[in-house]
Amino acid sequence: IIVLYKSRNCCCLTDRLRSILITLYSIDLAGGTLGVLVMSHQLFRRRSQSAMIIIIINLLVLHTLLLLSIPFRLSYYVSQEWKFGTFTCKLVSATVYLHMYTTFTFYVAIIVIRLFQLEFNKCYTTIWVTAVWMLGALVIAPVFLSYYGTSRAYPSSQCFQFQQEMKEMPMVVVNYCLVGVLLAVCGLLTIIQLSVMCRLTVKYWPDINSHVEFRAQAKSFFFTLVTIVCFIPHHVFRVYYIQNFHLDKDHKLLTYNEIFLALTSMCCLDMLFPVLALGRKNCVRTSLGQGDC
Repeated sequence: IIVLYKSRNCCCLTDRLRSILITLYSIDLAGGTLGVLVMSHQLFRRRSQSAMIIIIINLLVLHTLLLLSIPFRLSYYVSQEWKFGTFTCKLVSATVYLHMYTTFTFYVAIIVIRLFQLEFNKCYTTIWVTAVWMLGALVIAPVFLSYYGTSRAYPSSQCFQFQQEMKEMPMVVVNYCLVGVLLAVCGLLTIIQLSVMCRLTVKYWPDINSHVEFRAQAKSFFFTLVTIVCFIPHHVFRVYYIQNFHLDKDHKLLTYNEIFLALTSMCCLDMLFPVLALGRKNCVRTSLGQGDC
């Protein structure tokens, strides 16, 4: 009886797909925590208050909020039963989406600032960053928690299975708008960045790495790559999912959607790469002539 009960609660998750989700979120939790801790230590040592540092600090806070929600997901995927109530389920669901789109907003800000060499003082940066947080915390989050998952009755022992909401036209429109905006912005910035980097490569070749301008654009392009790898697959699949979820009788599409959603959480590993690059650079400097680092 217990086996059948758990099977109904997690009917759309086979052992293999559940293992994939557990692996992805475990990597997010371990790598993301390490990245946040090490990057926080680096920022504390620098004590800088530039616009870029302020944005990075806010990314760290965002990643921390996501990391706090991951143990709830892991508990559900391991036990195949949700034990924390409906509100907590919706809160954990909302955290992933709010983290994804707010992170994307900060990525775009970093890319635009470096791409167009904009100068923002601390006060102006703090104002617009605060506005982003207030919009998410005081407007988007309450609306999400109040209306998402309310059009149908869902068992309290299940979670992350609000696929019936896709039958509501406002939800479909919102999803299409989010997909369109993210793909358009990412595509436009990618084209502009590649053109700028090509121009700088031709201008400074072969000593491109010795020029600050090229290195700055390469660093900002890293965030574009994170967006392409982590966010684009989910949004492309999201279109297919919306159009075909009514045919998903065995809930396979729902499971694949959860995997692509888990992939978006991999962006919390973004703080690891600058740390590893800095560590490698310092290792080369201090160990030159003493073997490989």
